[in-house]
Formats: sequence, structure tokens, C-alpha cells
Amino acid sequence: MRYLVLSDVHANLPALEAVISHAKKQGYDQVVFLGDAVGYYPHAEEVVQRLIALDPAVRILGNHDSALLELVNGDRGDHWAAGVVMNVLERQLVTLSGDSLRFLGALVPRHSQHGFEAAHGALAQQWDYLSTVTAAQANVGLMTEKLLFVGHTHVPKVFATVTRGPQELWRTVTFKESGGSTYRLPPLARTIANPGAVGQPRDQIPLASYVIFDHEAGLLTHHRVPYDVRSVQADVIAAGYPEVLASRLEAGR
Repeated sequence: MRYLVLSDVHANLPALEAVISHAKKQGYDQVVFLGDAVGYYPHAEEVVQRLIALDPAVRILGNHDSALLELVNGDRGDHWAAGVVMNVLERQLVTLSGDSLRFLGALVPRHSQHGFEAAHGALAQQWDYLSTVTAAQANVGLMTEKLLFVGHTHVPKVFATVTRGPQELWRTVTFKESGGSTYRLPPLARTIANPGAVGQPRDQIPLASYVIFDHEAGLLTHHRVPYDVRSVQADVIAAGYPEVLASRLEAGR
């Protein structure tokens, strides 16, 4: 089984379409969606409808998805009160169809199956960022499978640990190449893998990021895909969204 692993699309339709087109050429059987369909960019309805069409086998709730659903219930919560994020989500809410809202409402915080599990942020604290070895160490003991997929940081990275006697040895791999980087899962290790962001990369590489996971081979292949950044920037400005959301795309941050 080969899985297309996607995270943090953030209503960026050109990036999602570029990833899907590229992934079809690589070949995959099922889709794992790690959350954050909405937020930041102005194609919320189109992105959710595209995800519905993909029919993901795994459908994880992201923090932006969760915040938008709270707005549906009339609750602003304390996420980003009066900030850019909530203002964008309030605008996106009125563009979403009932079908799209039902898809978002059915997303789950955590999924586990034979071979891997998935969450958006962390296991210990839902919206924590698994971006350091220290954070990985605080969560690895809560894993029920040897492989955990997460998103949320927008940075493609792998943490792997093996226990040798009294020692717990860790290795970190950050995917920096422009595409096709592979990582073979160590058979005795517990591994936390992040595919990076489709819609808003934050590692200074302004390309849409995703992973193909070959379960039988125990192989992760990370890809980066160019897309029409200028068209997204133009749509941001035309929609009256904050200009900073447009400018950060070409910087990959």
C-alpha cells in the first residue's frame, strides 16, 4: 500500500492541485490528510471540495479546522482573538458549503491503524509543535504504532529513536533537497514523520511539500513541487486578505 500524505493545505488550491498532479505520477493507493484544510489563503471551499473528491482514508483535524468549527458554534475561543487567523477564518466560514462543513466536522484528532498512526500536532498536547528532539521525546512514549505522522510545523522532518540498553538514541533528518529525498524506516525504531506543508512552507523553500509512504517497503519519499505562487498572491490581494500572507509564500516562511 502506498499512501499520499498531505498536511497544512491552508486553502491554497494551486499548491494542492500541483501536489495531486505530481503525486499521481508517483503512484499512490490512498490518501492520509493530516489537517488544516482551511486558513490563510482564499480558496477554502475549493480546497475542501478537492479533499472530499480525494476521499482520504485518514482524515485528521487541524487547529485551523478546529477554530473554524468553533466559529460555526458561535464560539471564538481563545485561539487568536482578534488576530489575522481568526479574521481569515470568519471570512472563509461564509464561503463554505454545507457539504464542506460536514467534511470538516467529521475530521478526527487522532487515527491509529496497523502500521502507523496520525495526528496534527502532538499526542501529549494536541496543538503542541513536534519540532525538536525534546518535543519528540515527550511524545514518543504515547505512540501505539512504530510510525507517527504529524503536521502543524510546516517543516518536513523525521525523528527516529531506538533503545539500546539504558540508552535512547535519536536521529533527526530534515528534508532540504528540492525533491525525491528518501528515508527508510529503521525496523527497530519508533519514528515521527512530518511531510511538511502543501499550502504554506516555512523552511525557506517556497515549494509545496508532501510525502509518499510505501508501507510494504517501509520507505518515505519526500517531494517538493512548484506551483503558481504569483496567482495565489494575486488572489490574496483581490480577496482583501492581509498582504503579509501573500509575501511570505515566495520566501517560504
